[in-house]
Amino acid sequence: MSEALHDLVDDILASVFDGCGPDTPASIAAAEVAARLLSGGTSRADLVQSISRLIVAVDQELRQREMLHREAAERARLVPAPTGRRWRVTPLLDLMLPDLRRDGQADPTPTLMGDPAPGRSALDQMTSINRRI
Repeated sequence: MSEALHDLVDDILASVFDGCGPDTPASIAAAEVAARLLSGGTSRADLVQSISRLIVAVDQELRQREMLHREAAERARLVPAPTGRRWRVTPLLDLMLPDLRRDGQADPTPTLMGDPAPGRSALDQMTSINRRI
């Protein structure tokens, strides 16, 4: 038997005999078959009809569980994997960050967030950065 059928049989047995399983069409049909078998005064036609209802209910339950497992697998496949942030490094930042003076202090003139030299053009700023290299 497949694992899904084993799980279904366990659910049916828990529902019929322990009273703690879920009430599904298969467990209700199984309880009906058990009641007919235990009563003893059941005709053959009634017993066959109860067993056929149980077979149909088990088949429907297995198909429904298979569909739910398939949908869960598709949802798990569609969820994108978490991605970490990647910081974009520009050559300008590479030129500015290692710019340390002889005493180990960073040069305060070229800042990352503002104008490194107010009043000068961007071309003049680039030439001053290139001269330091």
